[in-house]
Amino acid sequence: MAIVFIPSQLQKLTGAAQVEIAGNTVREVVEQMEKQFPGIQQRLFEDGQLSPLLQLSVDHVMTRVLSTSVESTTEVHFLPVIGGG
Repeated sequence: MAIVFIPSQLQKLTGAAQVEIAGNTVREVVEQMEKQFPGIQQRLFEDGQLSPLLQLSVDHVMTRVLSTSVESTTEVHFLPVIGGG
């Protein structure tokens, strides 16, 4: 199962800072999270894609590709986008 790190603003839905979830891709992991934590998918996705308010790190590689493969030791981080300039 992938280890998913939950941003603090979504921890009310999961009750934890990290959860272990089964799935072969990031999208499947989020679909499984939705079954366990109803409402989380609509907070992570917008129009079927990753919300523009979030970044995604899979094993320390930044991506927006939801078909990215995950394995039992994969770390998935949903990170809030930080603006500035």
